[in-house]
Amino acid sequence: MLLDSAFLIDLLDKDSGAVAKLDEIEAEQMPVGIPTLVVVEVGVGLSVASEQELFDDVIGSVPVLPLDRAAATRAVEIQRDLRAAGREIGAVDVMIAGTAAASSDPTVLTRNVEQFERVEAIDVESY
Repeated sequence: MLLDSAFLIDLLDKDSGAVAKLDEIEAEQMPVGIPTLVVVEVGVGLSVASEQELFDDVIGSVPVLPLDRAAATRAVEIQRDLRAAGREIGAVDVMIAGTAAASSDPTVLTRNVEQFERVEAIDVESY
């Protein structure tokens, strides 16, 4: 399961749903990863040192998945299909979806369900 920016931001804000989902992930020892683009997207938005420390702890304990050739290729395919259907999503979201689609578990954990549910190649989980 890949953790999206919305989930990490909610976790940093101590959102009860995100915290409960993290507790579930840890209790069930679910394998998770963070796309490189999520690290950038969340990292540039941090404004408080305590948020940065917590974020560093999270990304230090979870594998960070690169936007490699397979993920980029999947992102292109996904966006072409969505564009043809008139349902295009944002560039960062499609690259996250491509990373998920190219991974062993094509599930994205997010509050941003509306965007990601358009992508047939992935599963979307919310909290």
